[in-house]
Amino acid sequence: MKLMERMLKRKGLAFAIVALWSTSMLAHEEEQRASYRFCEDPWPPYTDGEVGRHPEKGMAVELFREFAARMEADFELMLLPWKRCLHWVKTGQFDGIMLLTRNEERAQYLLFSDPVHHDVNLVWTRQGRNFQRDFNSFEDLKGLKVGTVAGFNYGEPFNKAVEEYELDIDEGPSILSSLKRLDLNRIDVFLVNRDAGEQALKSEPLLRSRLKYQAGPFEKVPFHIGLSAESPVTREYSQLNDTIADMREDGTLERIFHPHSSPAPLEN
Repeated sequence: MKLMERMLKRKGLAFAIVALWSTSMLAHEEEQRASYRFCEDPWPPYTDGEVGRHPEKGMAVELFREFAARMEADFELMLLPWKRCLHWVKTGQFDGIMLLTRNEERAQYLLFSDPVHHDVNLVWTRQGRNFQRDFNSFEDLKGLKVGTVAGFNYGEPFNKAVEEYELDIDEGPSILSSLKRLDLNRIDVFLVNRDAGEQALKSEPLLRSRLKYQAGPFEKVPFHIGLSAESPVTREYSQLNDTIADMREDGTLERIFHPHSSPAPLEN
């Protein structure tokens, strides 16, 4: 009887040691799990929500949920005014930017991931307006008041064309405000990609019915994750790109960025 009691005690002690070891290992793993802060401005359909808060939804939000599930890291997402987001990532107060395009200025303080998405800016106009041109080149924008959004990266070819052809640029604070100015003929054309334009007009069906878009002189550009050169997040660069490659291969990127697979017409 005493022998049996001693054996049970030993087994109980062994179970206690295993449980303690398991708890310690889990705590150690939690301590080892890195956490990073990424910012973006409200940019539907990529990020949706209010400045100063966590984004409520969006393609980029879903993308980072996948990163958190597949990588040994947590990501805190915050919506900020765009210039502040860029500045705080530049100084290392934030670890990175959720989604953006590349240019030489940003490349001075950001490490860009492999592309996660590609998109192209279109030329939006008012229904019934005929310009007697096809907008095949940036020179076709000459003589028109061209609407853009402050802080957007339209690419080096466009920036050079603005100077070369002395294009008349009218920067608006948001996509919707620029589309409303287009409707009022305060600008002649407006440049933005289809997804962002359609999302901005989602709650404005009458305004949407008065506007159309067509292909322009822009080429498709890649969208990347931006990692601050001042942050330890750069250690995750290889794993991030490996994760992106896996998500591309298994169709996750296509599901996130192209949830509706039917192609849209070039002119609408």
